[in-house]
Amino acid sequence: MYLSCRYHQRGHYVWEKLSSAEFRELYALGCVHNDLYLIGGQMKMKNCYLITNCVEKYSREEDKWRGVAPLPIALACHAVVTLNNKLYVMGGWSPQMDLPDDEPDRLSNRMLEYDPGRDKWTPRAPMMYSKYRFSAAVVNSEIYVLGGIGCHGPDRGQSRICLDAVEIYNADGDFWRAGPPMPFPLLSLRSNSSNAGAVDGKLYICGGFHGADRHEVIMKDILELDTWENQWNVAAVKVLMHDSYDVCLVAKMNPRDLIPPPTDLVEQ
Repeated sequence: MYLSCRYHQRGHYVWEKLSSAEFRELYALGCVHNDLYLIGGQMKMKNCYLITNCVEKYSREEDKWRGVAPLPIALACHAVVTLNNKLYVMGGWSPQMDLPDDEPDRLSNRMLEYDPGRDKWTPRAPMMYSKYRFSAAVVNSEIYVLGGIGCHGPDRGQSRICLDAVEIYNADGDFWRAGPPMPFPLLSLRSNSSNAGAVDGKLYICGGFHGADRHEVIMKDILELDTWENQWNVAAVKVLMHDSYDVCLVAKMNPRDLIPPPTDLVEQ
């Protein structure tokens, strides 16, 4: 069961329930042309959890769900962003079949592009790291993928670490390049959430965990990446954070308003 929000003229928001055929978790949720896409995830069937490659589309005009082209592979804990009216799905993990006695899952470094007009998935250049629990956002028509837990290259069972890496994808040229590393390794607070957003050509990271231990202290700072200068800054400190939220930046924001003025400028 999923929720949508409508705005009434009197200034009230009303939440509505949207039903889907199957209950899922650890899925990705994307939007193109006002259509909502429920992508992959984990289903419980007969007391077993199964990773799926199913993709469902919710049409607001028709007010109903229907199946569209499935993912090329089953995925959970992946991320999705919208760029140029296409969906881009990256990372996550899928069940691995060749080593059944080893890790039950294999991390993905794949990038998959979905064209709604053709109802078709196309593999694109893979990421440098296989990973999940990372954040992703679109800035200046490029896709930024930040942090997470993963390993370099395709996952062949090597050790996984918490990453400070920033990878930037150019859709026009279908290539990745390395961005400025974050000040420290960071992973998102939940497996299928993103704590990154873009405003006025800058990228912001809100909260997250230092290291891969669930009991680590949550970061209370908001980090800002100046994508023109390739430099990380601290936009705010000691911000109230908790461990179950998503971030959606939709308004114009002046980062200077987040930082208290210097004490010598404050009227006594």
